[in-house]
Amino acid sequence: MIIDDNPLAVSNCMFRYRNQWQFVTDELKDKYFFLFNRYFSKMYPDKAQLLNDKMIDKITAMNIWFAFMKDKPYPPFFWSKSGKKVEKGTNSDKELIELKNKFGLKIEELDILLQYHKDFIKEELKYIKDSKV
Repeated sequence: MIIDDNPLAVSNCMFRYRNQWQFVTDELKDKYFFLFNRYFSKMYPDKAQLLNDKMIDKITAMNIWFAFMKDKPYPPFFWSKSGKKVEKGTNSDKELIELKNKFGLKIEELDILLQYHKDFIKEELKYIKDSKV
């Protein structure tokens, strides 16, 4: 099986069709490592920084990301564009990432807070925003 030479095909192998990861060539892993590392840095800045070295073996680093994300769903933040419009009443990815980092939360914990404690999230985001002014 041949995987298309585009980052979306590689990400589908990493997140959706994980059994096809074995068919992602070393050349594709090498080619798209920095792109993937940049996108992962949105939610996992500490881990992305550890892999952010120009002398790193990019193939191994992509395999590390695959292993790390193995039990996680397709991240909604992954292909998001900066500056995208956010519907009224929703929180931007940037705000949620800031909140996640402030409290040292895991994605699953943040999802639970968003689902059951929206008022707490709203209050904390307002506090963070006001403290920056």
